[in-house]
Amino acid sequence: MPEPLGRSQIESAPSRELKAPGKAPQFVRWMQAAFPGAVLLIYAILPTKNYYWDGISFAQNIEQAGRWNSAGFWPNLIHPNHLVYNLIGYLVCTCIQAMGFHVRALYVLQAISMVAGAMCVWLMQRSLLRITDSAYLAATLSAIVAFSAVFWKYSTDADAYIPSVLFLVIAFYIMSLPGEARPIAVGLSHVAAMLIHQLAVLFFPAAALAVYLKGGWRGLWRYCLTAAGITLPAYYAGYRLETMRTSLPPFLHWLTNHSPDSSFTFNLPRDVAITVSSYVRLFFGGTGRVLQFFGPFMLVTLVLLAAVLATSIFTAARYWKDSHFPRGNAAINNSRLSWVAAVWLTSYFVFLFFWLPQNTFYKLFCLPAIIIIAAHFLARYRGPRRNRLVLFAAALALANLALYIYPYSRSDYNQSLRFAMRMRPLWSDRTIVYYRVFTVDDWFIRYFNPETTWKRLDPAESASAVVQAATHDTESGHDVWIDTTVAESLAPSGTAMAHFEKGEEDNYPKHPIFFLRWVRN
Repeated sequence: MPEPLGRSQIESAPSRELKAPGKAPQFVRWMQAAFPGAVLLIYAILPTKNYYWDGISFAQNIEQAGRWNSAGFWPNLIHPNHLVYNLIGYLVCTCIQAMGFHVRALYVLQAISMVAGAMCVWLMQRSLLRITDSAYLAATLSAIVAFSAVFWKYSTDADAYIPSVLFLVIAFYIMSLPGEARPIAVGLSHVAAMLIHQLAVLFFPAAALAVYLKGGWRGLWRYCLTAAGITLPAYYAGYRLETMRTSLPPFLHWLTNHSPDSSFTFNLPRDVAITVSSYVRLFFGGTGRVLQFFGPFMLVTLVLLAAVLATSIFTAARYWKDSHFPRGNAAINNSRLSWVAAVWLTSYFVFLFFWLPQNTFYKLFCLPAIIIIAAHFLARYRGPRRNRLVLFAAALALANLALYIYPYSRSDYNQSLRFAMRMRPLWSDRTIVYYRVFTVDDWFIRYFNPETTWKRLDPAESASAVVQAATHDTESGHDVWIDTTVAESLAPSGTAMAHFEKGEEDNYPKHPIFFLRWVRN
């Protein structure tokens, strides 16, 4: 086992990553542009319909923000966990509307994720080519990133994760460039990542190490001043705009805001099992409802998957003794970027082992580090190419396409979306929906029926008060409905429920969703 290397040893070690990309053959440069374009096209063809609920909330907040001087503008667009993400979405939506197009915020956010995902793949390919000096490894490992389950899914969803990861990849790409450390450029990229999603702060140890190894203490200080000098004032400004407060203790509480069910967990056996499972699911996804969407497209995909798996098994069996890796770890230890990637992965691995380990999508922030470490290992191979890695990448892509991405791209997969679409012909701009608790189902149903009006009923409000309010709205010419939470609260009151007729219901696959309609007398 080699001893850890000091800064001088690392700096003096051979560095493949310093090869200028401009010396690459013309077909490699063409591939660098064509492959991310193909990835973007695939993302655009199969956007997810199984939206993560955050994205629906973001889109709703963007659309109801109003003008910049309205009371709800900043509270709708500022959130400590993803400070400027909604603001970016708002600005893009505003620009699109100014050109005369009406596109809903949800689809704009999805498009941002798609472009960010394709750019991640492009920059990863360039970085990996610089590290490995192998177009084959760079393209294949970039494909593994592009078509890994969670990266693929969230690159077609409306959420802050992929745009934030993009700026971490930009920071790493800057680190891999030959010459000086560029601490300010690294700091600005890291700032952008942190302003889009707070979890990017854990990239700090890796960025600090990379800058220090190239630029020494002076470079490290310049990076720290850039990152902290912009990020902290930006978050404080966001705090003031959202809350209209200035005191520091509430600011610190606001800065560490999280949902009540989010916390650290210290159950070691459980954390180990969940962590191992989540890193596997980071690459391989699936759903138990595949047969529901079985058809010609899935049949062809599964046949291709079977052929790739058969070829992979045959190749692995034929060349299982074929090992051409030099002994020792010198090639890994002597690369500056492998140490940076190791610190990057360790920072996230340790934190996410204890903080919500079941949230596989948080592992997106260290997915590039995993691929970079794998690249350093695979670059040591000196034998004939057997195409085993490309077969693995093809199997990964086809398996995720058939078992995960394609089902998620169908509207019927999402129970809340399916119900919302069912209600569209039944509702109009005269429809009022009562609710007591605005559930995630309600978020979807309201967003996809924007012409409706939703009124919150106080949980302490009696059944007779609900009947009185519904009677008043009905007499005013409105069509009154109640959601699941109101119906459940009124169930013990037979008299109140007698005013409502059976409406629409959906029980598959998770839980009952039912809305009842007020009966006009």
